[in-house]
Amino acid sequence: MSTGGLEVFLVSATPGLSEALSAYEGVNIGSGAIDFAARLITSDRPPQVVYIEDSASRNIDDLWNFIQAARARQVTVLIGLQGIGLNRMADFVDAGLPITDGRGAQEISAWIGGQLGVRKRAAVQQTVIAVAGAKGGIGKTVVVSSLAEGFKRRGLRVLVVDGDLSNSGIVPTFRIPSGFPTYLHIQEDGPNAWTPENVRRYIYKHAASGIDFLLGSEQTVGPADLQRQQWMALMQAVRAIEGYDVVLVDTGPEIKKRPYALLAARDGGYVVLPSPPGRKEREGTGKALVVFEQAVAGRDMTDHCLLLFMEPEKGVTVTIPAIAPLFAQRFPRVRTIGTLPRDPHLLSAADEDQDRYVCPLDLKPYSKFSIGVHQVVENLCQQVGLKPPLPMPKASAFQRLFGNKKPKNAAQSTAAYGGAS
Repeated sequence: MSTGGLEVFLVSATPGLSEALSAYEGVNIGSGAIDFAARLITSDRPPQVVYIEDSASRNIDDLWNFIQAARARQVTVLIGLQGIGLNRMADFVDAGLPITDGRGAQEISAWIGGQLGVRKRAAVQQTVIAVAGAKGGIGKTVVVSSLAEGFKRRGLRVLVVDGDLSNSGIVPTFRIPSGFPTYLHIQEDGPNAWTPENVRRYIYKHAASGIDFLLGSEQTVGPADLQRQQWMALMQAVRAIEGYDVVLVDTGPEIKKRPYALLAARDGGYVVLPSPPGRKEREGTGKALVVFEQAVAGRDMTDHCLLLFMEPEKGVTVTIPAIAPLFAQRFPRVRTIGTLPRDPHLLSAADEDQDRYVCPLDLKPYSKFSIGVHQVVENLCQQVGLKPPLPMPKASAFQRLFGNKKPKNAAQSTAAYGGAS
């Protein structure tokens, strides 16, 4: 353990607790099993503080023996009750021991910080933006990839976390080859699995785009799942990884089963909701916003929600100007970041360009779609307080006039699907 600051040793099975507590000023963290901790407190340099959970001991007697040995060395003991000790809580109180029955790294670290009188460090300048939808098929993957590319072109450093474990669109969209590292295996790495250093090992660097990824599962693989606490530990580690301005989280439609977007909003991030104007789609968006209204008692999180309207398909009778006021009236705290134009031909041309990743913004940089993406990114940056080092790409009137013509290198791009124009 370090010689500077308050030495705190954790005997805990709570995922991400070390990382959560390391966000507090003036503490140096160690961790290990109860047997190692018992040897440590009898050494020449015992830690100043030990936090131990009842689940870490074999039985209640072993826990009491450890507590007595620590107190004999004037080591401050903090107790977490999550199992065998809960029905003996009164005994711990009578002994004058600080106890908590809290669960989760954030709650427990906040309690420990309060007991020690230390405060949290200023947050790392990193903005978390989740992209969520109440149903599939609304263009969420297009939104994630477009935002990631748009941010990158503004000079921002981007990490995409693939949280859509049931049907990832990120892997095929970016042509990521099989065998990539998946964060679903992090939990197998032992007690220090969820440290920022270990999580960083699983980041996939995509050379073609310059975007980094933390990937879940391939479409063809039945995904394992992460428990809520494991996901929280993962994101806690991600927030502690330096070198990124924006963390984009692609979430699945199961908002309640995998509440990744809710957790992002709760922890100070933002949620982009792609919103086509059709009846089923707007009803889904409305239901999702109700969840953000009610998920946390006494806190309306819709002020962290941003609507991105999606241009409807041809033939759809309802228009965005007709439905936008309805959302504004029902959810006055929600903000909008514009409309994403449709261009299925451009997206198809990019997707069919041989066996490599091609960004649609490169095929037709002055198209209505590309200009729309840049404007949405600009609006999003303004809403969440991001200050990109590079200006928004501009297009002259002449470039706009011819921007929707056939893509550059269209002969190669369209050969695979018959040269459609």
